[in-house]
Amino acid sequence: MIDIPVLETDRLILRGFRESDVAPMTAFFAGEESRFYGGPLDEAQAWRRLATYAGQWLINGFGEWALESKETGDFVGFCGPWFPPDLPEPEIAWALLPEHYGRGLAAEAAKRAIRHVYEDLGWSTAMSLIEPANEASIRLATRLGATFERDYREHGWNAQIYRHLPPTQFLGQAA
Repeated sequence: MIDIPVLETDRLILRGFRESDVAPMTAFFAGEESRFYGGPLDEAQAWRRLATYAGQWLINGFGEWALESKETGDFVGFCGPWFPPDLPEPEIAWALLPEHYGRGLAAEAAKRAIRHVYEDLGWSTAMSLIEPANEASIRLATRLGATFERDYREHGWNAQIYRHLPPTQFLGQAA
């Protein structure tokens, strides 16, 4: 069993995935909002995606966390580093269930994840790979201090790389 660190922010617990996350993940990946994350997916495909996120911890020693609301205990999304073989380097990814949009939860989780990869994992750089049509994620990346680096068009992706500054270089990173 791998020890997945549990991180906290003011409003969130970043924790490993569990069986109770399957239903909300399935609902998320069934919706059109999941199009920037490889969806929409059917129930079996969504289960496999959750298993992929969870499995990153075993393969890479890091991975995405399930995001749990401290207030309600609800699963609200997922965020963190991941590195499947078709990416040019490890990435910081984030997604919220649509009913949790507009409250700053993605920013809160992403700030904590970015701090973790730089301070705890010792990364020297971090990026997010974002499709140009995903305007909300581009706004969030720039709000987090990331800057557009270049277009990325490989492995069937039409995306852009946004480079994140270390927390010591961007005061807004502290979480």
